[in-house]
Amino acid sequence: MTPGESHYCASIPARLAGAAFWPIGAAYGLAMHCRRTAYRNGWLRSEGTAAPVICVGNLTVGGTGKTPMVAWLVGQLQSAGRRPAILTRGYKAVAGQSDEAALLAKLTAVPVIANADRLSAARQAQADGADVLVMDDGFQHLRLRRDFNIVLFDATNPFGGGFWPGAPLPAGRMRESLRALADAHAVVLTRSDLIPPERLADLWSRLAERAPKALLATAEHKPTAVIDPAGRSRPVDILAGRKVFLFCGLGNPEGFLRTAELLRADVVGVRRLGDHAHYTPKILRGLLAEAKRLGANLLLTTQKDGVKLPTEPTDPPIHQLAVEMDLTDGRAELLDAIQGVLHK
Repeated sequence: MTPGESHYCASIPARLAGAAFWPIGAAYGLAMHCRRTAYRNGWLRSEGTAAPVICVGNLTVGGTGKTPMVAWLVGQLQSAGRRPAILTRGYKAVAGQSDEAALLAKLTAVPVIANADRLSAARQAQADGADVLVMDDGFQHLRLRRDFNIVLFDATNPFGGGFWPGAPLPAGRMRESLRALADAHAVVLTRSDLIPPERLADLWSRLAERAPKALLATAEHKPTAVIDPAGRSRPVDILAGRKVFLFCGLGNPEGFLRTAELLRADVVGVRRLGDHAHYTPKILRGLLAEAKRLGANLLLTTQKDGVKLPTEPTDPPIHQLAVEMDLTDGRAELLDAIQGVLHK
């Protein structure tokens, strides 16, 4: 069993049922490999722009921390005097609004262009004055040529879970196999503080073997504040000892739940919704009723979920946990490599 997979392995009956998806998964994995090979060899053509493109992506379906990583990267670029813009797909947008795009705009205050056609978005951003482009969740979007690929792995669930961890969709949750890491310039292990050191070392070794030319770095999701219903930032220690009901709609909710526990919140209930969940009035009423029944003092969710919630007061009140990406190892090397790209 690979590091980080034990918590996410499906039950034996579920895995047997999932075996029916193997032929589809094998065909999908082969198609993705052939597609990347075609771009790598020039049989399919990527197009670029004059502005350098830095891509943040992953190999799995589900959350690895792309949004906070993009926000961190944009902050570093701004500190270097650059004018970045963010290109995002706008996945599962509701009424034209994507939760990722809304949160990135809120966190960074730079132009965020949501368009599935990344090349068109890149040209628009450059025409609007951006001198460096950060592509969110773009590792599989090969039509736009990029100058630097950052690939993220969640150390607590590196190969995506599903019926068969490490298998391609739909048998597992891998978008591509580890062979795609040949195109990575940097590999970042997020939530690296949430697994034992020996498992982290094992995972690091496995990924280094697949990406021998890539920089390797580790990162943590660092909680920085609790945002109250009035939008005020409160210290995270206000959660200690409070009866808290957690809810989120993330691809990998376990990291959020573990972080709340580490902040010593008294977690009285948890509701995991689907990735990019849409909070209808009915769903919200159900969450509030369950939290109240369990005696919660407050509900806690992520900022990504928070941008989709109504602003009216609720009982109990809903708070959001703000997190930032904290590069704990390899930070200087990663920034040096990015500076090299900017000064080509």
